[in-house]
Amino acid sequence: MKAFQVGRRPVTLVLLSALVVGWTGATAGWPGPRWRVWERAFEDQLLVLRGPRQPPGEVVVVPVDDATLQQGSWFEQNRQIPAWARGIGTLPWPRAAYGQVAARLLEAGAAAVAINVVFAGPSRHGPADDAAMEAILRAHPGRIALAAEMLESSDQQGSGALTLVRPEAFIAALGGQDVLGLTNTPLREPGGRSLHPEAYGRGLLPAQGVKSFPALSGILLQRAGRRSRQNDPLTALNVYGPEGSFRRLPAWEVLDPSRWRPHPQRGALAGVLVVVGPVVAQGDDGYPTPFGSLSGLELLATATANSLQGDGLRSWPSSNRDRALLAAVPLLLAAGLSLALALVRRALVWRLGVIAGILLLQVAIAGLALQQRQLWWPLLAPAAGLGLLALVHGGDAYLLEERERRRLRRTFERYVAPGVVAEILADPEAAQGILRGRLLDVTVLFADLKGFTELTRQRSLAGESELHVSQLNTYLGAMVEVITAHGGTVDKFIGDAVMAVFGSPVGRGVLVEARAALACALAMRQALAELNRSWESEGICRLDNGVGLASGQVVVGQIGSPRRMEFTVIGDTVNLASRLEGLTRSLQRPVLLDRTTAERLDPALGLPLSLGMQAVKGMGELEVFGPATADPPAATAVSTALSTAVPTAVSTDLAAAMAAADPARQGSVAVDVPGAEHEAEAVKDPVAVKDLAISDDPAATSDPPGAASC
Repeated sequence: MKAFQVGRRPVTLVLLSALVVGWTGATAGWPGPRWRVWERAFEDQLLVLRGPRQPPGEVVVVPVDDATLQQGSWFEQNRQIPAWARGIGTLPWPRAAYGQVAARLLEAGAAAVAINVVFAGPSRHGPADDAAMEAILRAHPGRIALAAEMLESSDQQGSGALTLVRPEAFIAALGGQDVLGLTNTPLREPGGRSLHPEAYGRGLLPAQGVKSFPALSGILLQRAGRRSRQNDPLTALNVYGPEGSFRRLPAWEVLDPSRWRPHPQRGALAGVLVVVGPVVAQGDDGYPTPFGSLSGLELLATATANSLQGDGLRSWPSSNRDRALLAAVPLLLAAGLSLALALVRRALVWRLGVIAGILLLQVAIAGLALQQRQLWWPLLAPAAGLGLLALVHGGDAYLLEERERRRLRRTFERYVAPGVVAEILADPEAAQGILRGRLLDVTVLFADLKGFTELTRQRSLAGESELHVSQLNTYLGAMVEVITAHGGTVDKFIGDAVMAVFGSPVGRGVLVEARAALACALAMRQALAELNRSWESEGICRLDNGVGLASGQVVVGQIGSPRRMEFTVIGDTVNLASRLEGLTRSLQRPVLLDRTTAERLDPALGLPLSLGMQAVKGMGELEVFGPATADPPAATAVSTALSTAVPTAVSTDLAAAMAAADPARQGSVAVDVPGAEHEAEAVKDPVAVKDLAISDDPAATSDPPGAASC
């Protein structure tokens, strides 16, 4: 600590303080990718602390929600279907029903209505449905906004193409495609904000050499004779709260004449802007925000309200240089006062008190700017810089301890998920013992592709090695995602085989790990079925795999030479799992498990079925078991039943796992979000936009996987 004694080394304090100030300015003005992620997370937390805001009453949401669908289903079940309720019990809705909702809202005084549904191609309810919708549009010229969608697809070589999907049948009634609005919005990238939908049509598209296209929210404002009070393409969405924050009026209440005539909200629709579209229960799906996932319809209402009020989020100052200078000001003040106190030999508590006071003042100013002006000041970098100043004046003891923790973290993160690493690092001494080696009772999983060697030979002769590697990487990436989601640790890849361990380096109990392993095996089969469906649509060979499970004691630790170490498990249990996987071919069972694993399963589920004594290579005859079913879709229910009792230790980001497995997917910036219907069958690669509209095509069913063959 001599280097920090004020009397002996004042120059050291000055240099270190100058370095901290310079670092703070550079980080605030030109942050790196990881820092931007932290800054956005910090900003989100401040928004949550600020709490929900009252959205403007001028924007109303009319959802086709679960209550509306249930109302239509009730009429159908009782065979008493009035004209207004025909076809509203299921999606996609008749287009005339949407038109009727819009017409009644306009008749009640609404300024304009936007329908968040892409009416692509002819109506599935017949030509009369399209004709009725067209008549409604002509009866209300310039007051109904319809949606279009930009689809982006790419091939295996990374070449992409943009396709505009629009309501062809109604363009003439609308007066041309210039009055259509896109439902696309940019995906929130790591470290970025939730951008306004106009950032896609008026920002991303022109940047790719495509003509700019307005968003549906902008068209709604235009049709209502309103203008945005902000620069939408450069503004982030400022959500008002969780799903359901806006004033809502269920669609069935508008359609039902007996309900609509005396409706208390009917008289409050004068001059409002209304968004109409499907909003069904979607769980964690949707557009992520600090207040939870939002549906596409709620997001459309948020974008419209932000433009109407001009209260979207903006960074201030806008230039990198000015942000750097603004962030450095509190650091210069804190460093100067702290150094002055150090020169007069004031106690450390005085210096730390000055730094803490300036930090609180900085947070208060930034919070006030966010609350009152919707401005985001540089906050995280100055706060971190002030913390660094406190560390400089407080000593380096904490830095030494943190350096040791980082070393252990780097060691374990090469083998296990971050969530498991955090649990290990809670006891650093125990972490060292894990590395040296110990006995653990675990469940080992082996999964191997069937017929893959022959497929490799065929494709090598056909010059399709690149396709072969790409398909294998996609498969392995999906398997890793399933294993991690069930709390397992991927031990190694052996060609096309995957070895995973449940219960190492930390466990949740042998019963829990065995059940998690079986649930994982069934989920892997389901995931492969979904991959096969996708590959078949692209003319690529199907794959099939076998899974072996074995439970028992293994030796866990770092094994290898001084030049190359590997954290792994060894023992008879590992060999048995591999042998059982091999037996899946001769027994024609996709999943096999040993007696120990079978005994650890919940008897109430009645899952393990004895397949009798079987000759296991190198181990004699052993009793082998299999689940009641292991092929989709029946296995899905079994896997779900198992998973409900298994606490998940770690989780994974599917987009990141697939990007690591398939380089062609790297650089993705968007996926689809439920929120409206899409009536055209089109293959969309999630590489450009997050779509506010959903497809109204029925979901395809998964086929069971087959052997690797063309």
